[in-house]
Amino acid sequence: MILDDTGTPPREGRPLAPWKSRVLTRIPPNRLTEILDIAEDGIVTVDAGQQIVLFNRGASKLFGYEPDEVAGKSLDLLIPKRFRPPHQGQVAAFGQSAETARPMGGRRSVWGLRKDGSEFPAEVSISKFADGDGLLFTAIVRDVTERTRYEADRQELERLRTDAKLSAAESQYRRIVETANEGIWELDADARVTFVNLRMTDLLGYPPDEIVGRHKWDFLFEEDLPTVRELFERRRAGVSEQADVRFRHRGGGAVWTLMSARPVTDQQGGFRGALDMFTDITDRRKAEDGLRDTTRQLWQAARLAGVGELAASIAHELNNPLATVSLRVEQLLGKTAAEDGRRRSLEIVGQEVERMAGLVGNLLQFSRAGRDQVSTVDVQEEIVRTIELVGPHLRKRGIRVEPEFAPGVPTIHADRQQLRQVFLNLFTNAADAMPAGGRLTPRVRSGPAAKSRPGVVVEVADTGAGIPANLLAHVFDPFFTTKEDGKGTGLGLAICKRIVAQHHGTLEIESEVNKGTTIRMTLPVRPDTNVVGLRESNLLT
Repeated sequence: MILDDTGTPPREGRPLAPWKSRVLTRIPPNRLTEILDIAEDGIVTVDAGQQIVLFNRGASKLFGYEPDEVAGKSLDLLIPKRFRPPHQGQVAAFGQSAETARPMGGRRSVWGLRKDGSEFPAEVSISKFADGDGLLFTAIVRDVTERTRYEADRQELERLRTDAKLSAAESQYRRIVETANEGIWELDADARVTFVNLRMTDLLGYPPDEIVGRHKWDFLFEEDLPTVRELFERRRAGVSEQADVRFRHRGGGAVWTLMSARPVTDQQGGFRGALDMFTDITDRRKAEDGLRDTTRQLWQAARLAGVGELAASIAHELNNPLATVSLRVEQLLGKTAAEDGRRRSLEIVGQEVERMAGLVGNLLQFSRAGRDQVSTVDVQEEIVRTIELVGPHLRKRGIRVEPEFAPGVPTIHADRQQLRQVFLNLFTNAADAMPAGGRLTPRVRSGPAAKSRPGVVVEVADTGAGIPANLLAHVFDPFFTTKEDGKGTGLGLAICKRIVAQHHGTLEIESEVNKGTTIRMTLPVRPDTNVVGLRESNLLT
């Protein structure tokens, strides 16, 4: 304690005058020293300037200073540097408050600074009282290092126990997830993959490190993006649901899945992402698509059969009167002079009769297959001959023909006359689509036919008006036409499709309004893929 045997403070440091007027007036100095030194806790008293005026042996043991070393020194000597500014303000605020004491446990633990520079956690109670020269503040300081260490050890033990339970639960969860037959991944709020199981890596064909961190969109076909993005936004809105989702496998193929998805939220209910589970339904979708194709083909065959019967009946009914009208018109024309004003009217009647006869011919062609003449055919050569046939018509309309023939295209077995009819129909259709001129590009190259057999691919591309998307599905239907009234029978493409089908080939169309149309025809090369079908009678009967 900073007092001499007579109760007078030592001369070194700041004089401790307040003790003479207050503390020592009723308690003898030596007795006061004994009382303070008995305490195990450190007792430190400072004046209003926060300079030390009392320092017991408990404080000396706690901080490592002798009482004489701290007499008159600032309290900051006992406080770590980082806590000094706020501590000064706290003491000043306490001095101005109505409180007279703050017991231990009433405030959080603080830190003390020993003489050797080490720090220790402490619990402090503080009181104040007035002295003749101002306020005095007395702090009782208790070292809680052991208690803090015990509490830390207890918390660490509890954490380890909790971690052990979580680890066991997580291990069980991971075993379930990794051995699941369904693909599973978790997405964050931006649709980036944060977790993926092994089955999902099988579905996508990528290792886990090439999936985690990437957007879900990276594994989809471009045409599916709008639909799947909308589904993800439904997760953001809190909706759980199932939907068919198609993924793009690393190898380029399509993988159809049944997705079961639900949103993932944080403790406040905010959207954190989504958890998706995927069941492979690729085989089922293939079977469904095959069934739909078969049903559509059967329906189309039945429809064409009915149309064919109707066409044959109409053609036979029209042929006789048309022949009679044609004969009479020829007779009248033979008796009418060139300068006769009535001759022009007869010529118009004759032209219309000829057009009707052509329509009847198309109907008959559509209604029966006829007698096919199968031989070896050079497709490029047949296209050149067809272009020569329609060349004057194309040039009259200002249409440039720019063939693109690949080298080494094999010959095929086909009915030469029927193929010429197909090419003629396709070229004249292209010309009709370019009334103001344009470019017609016939292309021929080798390519796979059905079932990956060798084949020849023929494309007829134009730069015409194009066909609206909502009409593309109907262009091969009999009697459907996009031309204006009186300029098309609607049978041209239907006949083309039938001829190509008899050759066991395929006919497809791509078109964009104001940009043009491309008809793509694929025909097999080997005789046994098409000759048998060509030699059979009408496929519609």
